Amino acid sequence: MHTESLHGVVGVEGPFVSVFLDVGEHVDLRWRAMRDQLQAQGADAYLVALAHNAITSGETPRGLAGRGLVVGGGRVLVDRYVPVPPAGYTARSGPLPYVLPLIDLSEPLLPHVVVQVDEHGADLRGVDSTGRPVAVASVGARRPDRLLDATEVADMTQEATSLVDRLDAQLLVLAGSLSGRRSLRIALPTRYHHLVVEVEGQADQAVLHLAGRANQDARRAVVERFRDESARLTGRAVHGLGAVTEALDAGRVSTLLVTDTLIGSREVEGGRADEVLPLRAIAAGAGIAVVGGAIRLHEDVGALLSG
Repeated sequence: MHTESLHGVVGVEGPFVSVFLDVGEHVDLRWRAMRDQLQAQGADAYLVALAHNAITSGETPRGLAGRGLVVGGGRVLVDRYVPVPPAGYTARSGPLPYVLPLIDLSEPLLPHVVVQVDEHGADLRGVDSTGRPVAVASVGARRPDRLLDATEVADMTQEATSLVDRLDAQLLVLAGSLSGRRSLRIALPTRYHHLVVEVEGQADQAVLHLAGRANQDARRAVVERFRDESARLTGRAVHGLGAVTEALDAGRVSTLLVTDTLIGSREVEGGRADEVLPLRAIAAGAGIAVVGGAIRLHEDVGALLSG
């Protein structure tokens, strides 16, 4: 995962509160249990109150059911909705932020445009790689007594292609009625045809499936590169806490690999490994990949090195 969006946690003085939860339903009950857990950890009351206000006032965007917050320095530093809710929940208070669950859950969506179309018009939605809608529009008659005319189809096409260009979208999802999808697809310039995926009904699940497949491919590519570099003995792949920490110190890490989000039973200089190493990778602008059991890493951590 690219970590630029998490750079706000760097250089902030602790303590921190980090929470990750399913916000699909029963949020109040889940948050109450998390708040009790944080209080038992001796969490800063003001930070807990900030997290409480954010969680209880937020409205979950359509198609997203997980949420991660990191609070520190007297403000909410990270607040992100993610498509895949965590199993259970995580509530942690400590001197450093805990971001690995967010990295694991929020593998980026493909920037995409959804066009929900029927014979009378279309609703368009442009979505960035975090799952955040960045533009919405409605085009067409939106009257049940008349169909779209050629001018309105052209307007719809123009709006869709403009959103694709603006987002550098990798998917153009056409949802809704068959006749409406067909009219729009025929009107699209040829250069956009390779981006088109047609679905019946609502598009959210199809987008998540396609994005998940792309993210699996990206994770597989990281693992394969790590294996190749290790086999060739190029010195560009290391694993184990000592070697990875040394590489981070030298600013040579391009991607930090961790087996899972709970490597923190191991300690490194500065605290828990699952907090220290990701924070240092973020500060250095390195990517982070949670690779699960795809590869065995000594002490559950590895790194691909630059240059």
